[in-house]
Amino acid sequence: MKKKIILSLFFLFLLFTMGAVMTMFYILRVTTRLDTLITLHQVEILRQDLVINVQTVQSHLYTLGTSFGKELDVIVENVATLDNAAQKCSGCHHSPEITSKIKTIQDLTEQYKEALSTFITTTAGRERVERLQIVAANIGNMILTKTQEMAIIANQRLNDKTIAAIKDVSSSRIILIVTLLLCFFIALAIAASLTREVTEPVSELLKATRKIKTGELGYTTSYAGKDEFKELLESFNDMSITLNENNKKIIQHLVRLSGLYRITLSFHAITNVEDIYKEVSYGIAELVEIEQCGVILLDKDKEFFTHRFPAFGLNQEQIANIRIPKENFIDIYRSSNRRPLTLNDNASALPFGEIDKNLDVKNLILIWIRQKGELLGAIRVANKKSGDFSEEDSRILGILANNVSVALENAKLYENLKKQMAELKETQEELVQAAKLAAIGELASNIAHEINNPLTSILGYSELIKEETDINNIMRDIEVIEKESLRARDIVHQLLEFSRKRPLEIKEIQINDIMSEVLALAAVPLKDSNIKISKLYGDIPLIEGDANQLKQVFLNIINNAIFAMQGGGSLGVTTAMTDKDSVHIEIRDTGKGIPKEILQRIFEPFFTTKQEKGTGLGLSVSYKIIQSHNGRIDVESEEDRGTKFTIVLPVSVKQPF
Repeated sequence: MKKKIILSLFFLFLLFTMGAVMTMFYILRVTTRLDTLITLHQVEILRQDLVINVQTVQSHLYTLGTSFGKELDVIVENVATLDNAAQKCSGCHHSPEITSKIKTIQDLTEQYKEALSTFITTTAGRERVERLQIVAANIGNMILTKTQEMAIIANQRLNDKTIAAIKDVSSSRIILIVTLLLCFFIALAIAASLTREVTEPVSELLKATRKIKTGELGYTTSYAGKDEFKELLESFNDMSITLNENNKKIIQHLVRLSGLYRITLSFHAITNVEDIYKEVSYGIAELVEIEQCGVILLDKDKEFFTHRFPAFGLNQEQIANIRIPKENFIDIYRSSNRRPLTLNDNASALPFGEIDKNLDVKNLILIWIRQKGELLGAIRVANKKSGDFSEEDSRILGILANNVSVALENAKLYENLKKQMAELKETQEELVQAAKLAAIGELASNIAHEINNPLTSILGYSELIKEETDINNIMRDIEVIEKESLRARDIVHQLLEFSRKRPLEIKEIQINDIMSEVLALAAVPLKDSNIKISKLYGDIPLIEGDANQLKQVFLNIINNAIFAMQGGGSLGVTTAMTDKDSVHIEIRDTGKGIPKEILQRIFEPFFTTKQEKGTGLGLSVSYKIIQSHNGRIDVESEEDRGTKFTIVLPVSVKQPF
């Protein structure tokens, strides 16, 4: 196309140049003819000067000696001018005919001068003078005749030259117009042709790109095109086909990556080893489209690598036959340079020999499963349905092998974690029991005083009964003894209930009543520590919970408050319902407070600031109990300004622990 454009423009330029050259040629001819016309006009002017001079001399000649005649010096002057005019004519370049006549005129002019000279200088006889005058006049008339003949010839040539010049001007104008019109139409035709040859393939390309834009990848145009456009259209078709093929590969790759993501994502949720084997086998079968797939791992005795069940495309009998000695399996691993082993259409090189032949293996790939640099086993994939195993298959299976290694490790860790969680749960229950016993031990001396009071009354009234003789007084004393005995029994019963190891017993309880019972248990140590109690019970509904467990929580917090206010203070207890779904219990003291650096650690097991007086289990167990009720404990404290515990309990415990 480029060559065609250059040739077209060259032809157009050549045509225009030829027209310009021809026009310049005709203009040059016109210029030459105009120079000739100018020369002829100059000749005419000289001729006219010559005629005028001759006529002037003739008129002077005829009037000489009359009253109308000029002086002789004027005639002499005109004769001199006549001679100059004749000389000027001879100085120009003329045709031979004109030149001959000019020569004749010059000769006549010389004769005319001589005749005039003779006439002017003659003084003898009138007749002689007249005759000389006639001779001079005849010569002058001959000059005029010859001049007239020369004028006729000059005018004819002037007319011919003028006509020729006009024809040349007309011809040059026609040539110029024809050249311009011809160049215009040829340029128009070239432009139309080039435009068509450019726009048609461009339109086809635009149409094809729009097809591709709408998703019709692989679209090709049937327009052949020419020259560079032919090559461009062929390149575009090749590009479209390549783009379609690459797009298919990308889609296929994305589908595989999606499947790979789905499989690897499921590994994070699988904790059963058999489920891992199944997910790997069936997932790979879906991704790579194969006939056999499974996992080979070292057995418990660490002597053989065996195929695990379940597997894809293999039954239990076939799986049981895949049993490779450890040393042989490691040799295969080392011979592959620890890289995926791929065999396509090479039955003689099958790694497991008779085992693979019995399974009718056509092609095979082994992806090694490693963990911390040690060989765990391999993913065995055999008999791809469509062609041979590719490098991309190897990469995808390699990613899966890494995830299988992680999944197996996670499954192992999960089993260990379950055992540890069971042990931890048992340990936590023991800690809860120990915390209960610690709380009981801490309150033992105070509660002993509480029990000692009814016992003292019982002993006192027993001594009085021995001395009483009035039956009424005896019955009254017996009633007091009975009342005090029941009081002591209730205290012991509460201690037994508090220390008993048991799971949560969820039932409807009233927090205000539980808090009153706890404050009654702590009444003696509160009184001995000179601590004032302020209670503000709100109108709260019954909630679901374990009364004894919650008593333990409240008692632990109150015991800590008593310890923090050994020099006296005030203890405030508030219950309220801030929203329809939960109840708030607030226990605040005016003790020494908790420093910021240890505030975040108070719920850690065995963390205590009481040194030998505390176990560090009270708040930890309390936190666990509130968590088991789906509640929470918030703590606010400042040094020397006291501490506030806020316990939030839901009205309903939907999932008790």
